[in-house]
Amino acid sequence: MLRSVCRNYRRCALVLALVSPLWLGGCLPDPEITVPDFKPSGIVDLATSRMDLGTQPDAARLRWLPDQSVRTGQTLRAIVTSSSQVFAIGHQGTILRRSGTGWISEPAVDGTKTLTSNLYGAVSVGSDFYAVGESGVIVKRSVDKWQQEGKELALSTSLFAVTETSAGELYAVGDAGVILRKPMGGAWTKDSVDPALSSADFRAIAPSTADELFAVGLGGVIARRSGGKWSVDSVSIDSADRGNFYSVVLTSDAVFVAGEYGLFIRRDADKWRRESPIVQGGQSPHFLSLGVSGRDLTVVGSLGIIARRDAVSRAWTSEDSGTTVTLSAVSSSQPIYAVGAQGTVLVRQ
Repeated sequence: MLRSVCRNYRRCALVLALVSPLWLGGCLPDPEITVPDFKPSGIVDLATSRMDLGTQPDAARLRWLPDQSVRTGQTLRAIVTSSSQVFAIGHQGTILRRSGTGWISEPAVDGTKTLTSNLYGAVSVGSDFYAVGESGVIVKRSVDKWQQEGKELALSTSLFAVTETSAGELYAVGDAGVILRKPMGGAWTKDSVDPALSSADFRAIAPSTADELFAVGLGGVIARRSGGKWSVDSVSIDSADRGNFYSVVLTSDAVFVAGEYGLFIRRDADKWRRESPIVQGGQSPHFLSLGVSGRDLTVVGSLGIIARRDAVSRAWTSEDSGTTVTLSAVSSSQPIYAVGAQGTVLVRQ
């Protein structure tokens, strides 16, 4: 009976799941309802309340402070830094560049048309920057301009993440098993994947070496590229540790994956092992993004969660973000930024 009710009210359940960082109803998410997945249409900001920007947080109490110079209410989905530039990208084609003490809007264009597609992932490549998003949109910043490329692929599926390997190759991942590859100086093409991954909905990708990459996504999918081929990762994982995965990173210690309801696992030689989840107010927040600083990790997600993992002790420490809005992404280089719902930008002191 409960399962039937869940199915009959799927659409309502989706709205409830998106509005609340943790769905506290009697039904767990239907396999087609991903919490807190962002889809190209019907997007609702995942926030329980907005940081009060009219009141400066106590600097002695917070490690993270809001950047009050941001002038957008759009959800920001990725933050990317280089030695001299910082960019935040998000919904409705939002692209912000850090300049001096503020942020400048830099819209992407396709010819004379301004792009308003939701942007989900970004990466820096030398002096250039790339962003990917809904309906297969790919934009590149070169010589101070953002322009669309890869249109010849005619993708209808969304892309959620993009990365660069040490060999200078670019990879982007998204829905319906789509993995794109762009060799240095070449064009975007579809990378071949094992049939078992043909319907995978990927959400994150991270390189290990020039020819070893990991991609993760909804439903507990973990894929590995080795020897020029993408296949399901062969290292075993307990069924209880499978869920919707949203982020994957590599340190000198291991490959780490984070996901819904406090899922956090690391890849050992023989098995993917779960580490203790972080709870906040008695709830397990969704982990949406991992950042690497040396060997230490930072994770951000729903409920304004920010926590750091010490590489030596493997202990997690919660850090006060000063907000309860969903944080979508965290950067790795200094200074460390976190971005999220309603144009939130935080900087770690």
